Amino acid sequence: MSEQEFKIRLLTSNQYSEFYFYASIDELEEYLNETLAITPEQFLECYTLVQSRQFFEWIKVKSNQINQNELKETNEELKETKEPKEQE
Repeated sequence: MSEQEFKIRLLTSNQYSEFYFYASIDELEEYLNETLAITPEQFLECYTLVQSRQFFEWIKVKSNQINQNELKETNEELKETKEPKEQE
């Protein structure tokens, strides 16, 4: 994700206020392929705060999954580097 350029700014809201968040076109395309059968251009022309909030939540879930996978891989690598030392 960090390598992608965040080119779109979307407005959404929570219980306190409205706010903007940034996403890449690739993220929006992936989200739309999974949920709505429309193009990013169509979404950007007429999205509602509810729809952008759903997209925002989707990004958060996806980001958490990626972070958990990276953490798991790191822990496995650390475990592998410790195991040979323990056998000596």
